[in-house]
Amino acid sequence: MKTTRHPAVIDLLGGTPHGAGADTTTTVTAPTPPPAPKRPRKRDSRSPRLRYIAALIVVVALLGWFVVYLLSGNDERAQAIIADETDTSETAPTLDVSPPALASAPATETDPTGCRTDPGDQKSGPGVIAAFEHAYYVTRSGTAVRALATPDTSLPAREKIQAGIDTVPTGTAHCVHITPIAAGIYSVALTEMRPGQAPGQFSQTIATKKLDGRWFVERVT
Repeated sequence: MKTTRHPAVIDLLGGTPHGAGADTTTTVTAPTPPPAPKRPRKRDSRSPRLRYIAALIVVVALLGWFVVYLLSGNDERAQAIIADETDTSETAPTLDVSPPALASAPATETDPTGCRTDPGDQKSGPGVIAAFEHAYYVTRSGTAVRALATPDTSLPAREKIQAGIDTVPTGTAHCVHITPIAAGIYSVALTEMRPGQAPGQFSQTIATKKLDGRWFVERVT
């Protein structure tokens, strides 16, 4: 006796029914599972904000650079204007501050040091007076004193001048202030400082004279 299996049993065993025809074979396809639904993408709410902040930073940086550029340009222009205004070497007139010469005033010689103790010279009236007093108090030579006087002077001979010098203590200092009062005539304030004594002051009027390009003492009063 031939047993025919139920088609469901044949499907379970993975075979085909014995003696069954090709046209009776039934292909069973496993159902395809539906695709999994895609997860919705979350919108990044921070992206627009970050882009906005970055753009704002760029704009601020450009504005800052532009302001600095304008300020630097204005500063250079201001310095150029100040330099132009202060440069008066070519445009400013030179003022003549020298006083006009007085035609009525006599030519005078002044002593810039005030009170002289130097050896002096024979280049001027004050110079020969300073040399005269220096020969008396420092050189202590009657011959040197007499050599600074004119040949027709009213001064005594060199021996008498030396006798007067010898009465002055050694180490005596002096200072002579010379003031012109007329051409070749000077008012002389002589300060004599002897050792251990208070300074003594003497007033003199000394007339000078120029001979052969050199100045000499003519008289002392």
